[in-house]
Amino acid sequence: MRRAMHLSEVIQATGAKPLNLALTAAGHTRPCDTLPLFCDASGGTAEFITGVCIDSRVVEPGDLFVALRGNRTDGHQYLQEVFARGAVAALVEYVPLGAEEMPLLRVPNTVQALGQLARYYRRQFSTLVIGVTGSTGKTTTKEMIATALEAGYPNAVHKSAGNYNTEIGVPLTLFGLDESHRYLVQEMAMRGRGQIAQLAEIAEPQVGVITQIGWSHIELLGSREAIAEAKSELLQALPEDGIAILPRDDKFYELLRSRCACRTIYTFGRHPEADARLTQVELGEDYTAGEIALQLGGQSTRVWVELPYLGEHLLMNATAAVLTAVVLGVAPSAAARALRGVQLPEMRMAVQKQPGGWTLINDAYNANPDSMRAALQVLLTQIPARRRIAILGDMRELGAYSMRLHWGLGRWLAAQPLDYLVLVGTEVLWTAAAAREGGFPPDRLLHFETPQQAGEWLMRIVQPGDCVLLKGSRALGLEQVVAR
Repeated sequence: MRRAMHLSEVIQATGAKPLNLALTAAGHTRPCDTLPLFCDASGGTAEFITGVCIDSRVVEPGDLFVALRGNRTDGHQYLQEVFARGAVAALVEYVPLGAEEMPLLRVPNTVQALGQLARYYRRQFSTLVIGVTGSTGKTTTKEMIATALEAGYPNAVHKSAGNYNTEIGVPLTLFGLDESHRYLVQEMAMRGRGQIAQLAEIAEPQVGVITQIGWSHIELLGSREAIAEAKSELLQALPEDGIAILPRDDKFYELLRSRCACRTIYTFGRHPEADARLTQVELGEDYTAGEIALQLGGQSTRVWVELPYLGEHLLMNATAAVLTAVVLGVAPSAAARALRGVQLPEMRMAVQKQPGGWTLINDAYNANPDSMRAALQVLLTQIPARRRIAILGDMRELGAYSMRLHWGLGRWLAAQPLDYLVLVGTEVLWTAAAAREGGFPPDRLLHFETPQQAGEWLMRIVQPGDCVLLKGSRALGLEQVVAR
């Protein structure tokens, strides 16, 4: 938190009930209109919070601690620790034993109160918020948009870090805003209906970017159309003078467009009518490049984008990023040039040279049918290799579609020139069966239950010049294949 917040503001934003009043607010002359303040460790009055924290282990003096209840832990059990560390007060849902005399702010739901407080804090700044969501490419596109915007507005762009894209992560990102931030690029994740609407209510985005409608989360939503409807909650939350950035090639483009609450809509893709159109692709051994044709305001511009990562699919993310930055006032050439230095988070198409003379493509952060094939295309076509080894894990959250989609992947893999196909998990047994039925050589098709078992096999078999791809859903932790 860059701007201190008076405790009275916390109470105003969350509707919290203060417990254990120490004295009336300094500066108020009439007892009837005072707000309670709390005593700090020295017995003085702590009127302001200088940070918001949800992890008792990293609380600092001046923080407001928000006690969250999870499946494995409950923040209410660590109040003694957070006050010993210097917390000013704690937002709680109940008063645990031993905390009866502690300075607390009680609310019905601490997650909801965290969001309410973050929205209040966000409104203290004139920052324009850009919300980014979609089935795949959210994080990559978020990073690219922030990088492209920085080219036009140096040191004025804030972005969500890591996986801060949920009802907890979004508020924590907002607390990082200060007066220098002209833009915030906020990734928005979704696990079910109403969740993006909730995030939009907190962050109040003025620009909404949809990357793609794919298969992620179909287990919870039942169909891709339902996924499109859920993602469109971002578009419905935009103000009338907001801006929507949509994938023109997407099967659900018309549905998305119809859900926009704003008047201004721009599109990206390969479609001839797209405002930002990917027209050329160049796949190098250590880069991916392409030409983007921009048609905005009656003017045409072409820019060349070169990315320090492999994968043709990344160019579509770059096209969306360049379009967003240009619409917000960045020169097209500056936005495109800036992407040469974009840095993606770990385990996203990271090409890593190994001491043994072989190459690892670590794309193990997550997987779905669309991103799985995109990563495999890099292994198959973009990196020269003596042998190509694909180590693939389950694609989770596919529900009733899981068998069909894992089987379809296997039939496609059966015709690909892989030297080894290694499958890890349980759902990939369908992939193994389909690949074997499709003619993939059985002596080069292996299955392991755990990443560690696959890692032991890999260390025995890998040779200089080989290229190995790791790709699987996050729950599998496929990076453990190379943990040694």
